[in-house]
Amino acid sequence: MSKITIITASPRKDSNTLQMAKWFTEEAEKLGAEVTTFDAIKLKLDGCHACNGCYSTGHACAFEHGFDPIAESVLASDTIVFAVPVYYFSMPGQAKNVLDHFYSFLVSGKDVSKKNMLAIGTSGSPVESNVWEGVRVILQKASGMCGWNYDELSYGGMNEPGAIKDTDAEEKVKALAQKYVK
Repeated sequence: MSKITIITASPRKDSNTLQMAKWFTEEAEKLGAEVTTFDAIKLKLDGCHACNGCYSTGHACAFEHGFDPIAESVLASDTIVFAVPVYYFSMPGQAKNVLDHFYSFLVSGKDVSKKNMLAIGTSGSPVESNVWEGVRVILQKASGMCGWNYDELSYGGMNEPGAIKDTDAEEKVKALAQKYVK
């Protein structure tokens, strides 16, 4: 059975990005995957302290014990999904704090290879503005460092709540879930 960890990071309650995460989750669970979701907005994790004490205290992070459940889920998962909107040319800071804690896997020598990282999300800017590039670069580089496959699906011009429902996103998000559920 596939195990999937989803990190969401949209402070808007009914955001277009959260709708994409919901469609992905519904399809993955329908196909038999075990999905665990963490809302980075509610986690209140600080950034990485770069102390290199990862896993030395019995916790994934020597400072942020709230990262432990995420670390356990990521280690057990086949696929990690970042469902993030674009905020000022990158992902929201709360999502970046979660991603920065992935450093603990590398410092501690955890074998996290052979996983998939997917990025799904939206931006208010038009597609042609290419603001998604800020998210892409960060997540592609992180995927490469971890030895993960990378894939993505993004939609621009999503200024209004519910705008994503007027696109082909539901079909494409569900196809992405089908691609990664084994």
